[in-house]
Amino acid sequence: MITPGEVVALTPTPNVELTTWTDEAGFSFKYPKDLSVNKHEEDPDNYAHVELTHNAHPGKIIVWASDAPSVWPPKGTSAIDTTLGGEPAKKILASAPVKMLSVGTISDNLLFNVEATLTDNEYWQGVHDTIVSSFAFTDMSGSEPSSGGGAYVGEAADEEEILE
Repeated sequence: MITPGEVVALTPTPNVELTTWTDEAGFSFKYPKDLSVNKHEEDPDNYAHVELTHNAHPGKIIVWASDAPSVWPPKGTSAIDTTLGGEPAKKILASAPVKMLSVGTISDNLLFNVEATLTDNEYWQGVHDTIVSSFAFTDMSGSEPSSGGGAYVGEAADEEEILE
């Protein structure tokens, strides 16, 4: 028990080095550099399926971008209002069959969802908070096309046809 006037020294939380993930589906977020990332390129059903894991901490986070469902959040879930990437979002905490935390928003007819499996609750809650607070929508339309061609969306050049 702390007595009045007693000075308490707090142990500082170690700084975690962050790196940034930028996805072709139009979003970016920061996450601890020591996490393993699996982009799940074999997933044909989602625009993004980025799974983050750590071998010393059971659990994971998946960042999804998929076609928006007809109802979000799902019926029967208790959700609170929050934001994701500056957009209105819903936060859902489920305790069964496993403890999960999800923050999702619908933007441009897509559901963007940051979903944590909280097996190691203390660790993954912190990572989830980092990802959600740094999540940003990105404009991929202004990027240069690859060498294979493609359309560049930018300012159009004025051309004149010269007749002789």
